[in-house]
Amino acid sequence: MLIQGGPEGVYALHSLPWGADLEFQAQPGFPIATLVSAGPAQTAEPLPTTLIAFEDLRHATIDQRRELVFSEDMDPFRVLIDGRMFDPNRIDQTVALGATEEWRLRNTSPDWHPFHIHVNDFQVMEINGEPVDAYSWEDTTPIPAFGEIVIRTRFLDFPGTFVYHCHILDHEDQGMMGVVEVVE
Repeated sequence: MLIQGGPEGVYALHSLPWGADLEFQAQPGFPIATLVSAGPAQTAEPLPTTLIAFEDLRHATIDQRRELVFSEDMDPFRVLIDGRMFDPNRIDQTVALGATEEWRLRNTSPDWHPFHIHVNDFQVMEINGEPVDAYSWEDTTPIPAFGEIVIRTRFLDFPGTFVYHCHILDHEDQGMMGVVEVVE
């Protein structure tokens, strides 16, 4: 988020409501921050016209395809990826540095699961089998209830380990998370 301050004063930043059609997963708008603008006025810097360069991966050569399944067990309630709960000592996906990969993220549960991956952004290719003309990188995209998304990503710059997970905090904390290791 980029905010260019205005006249002196206190400004409230609010989230937008979302999910009114999702029943219990809906979230109303709420305050997220307070911005205080003070001091002498400054000449405004021009806002950027571009952000991160975007490379369209729709026609890229794919080095590896993977399928990850997000699921829920009800008795006892557990949230899982590929039938497993998070283990920080386990590597769930090993990826070659420089690889371009396509991941099919399936959701077999009645809840939406916002997929989030650290470090490495992705391009959404399909939602529930329908092609998406995405012209930007994402780091979080919802997987529909009983649906799937297909993403493509390049692991170009960052060897090491990091996580991917459901971005619903309760689901993440209960184990809907995995570890990816990028190796040279």
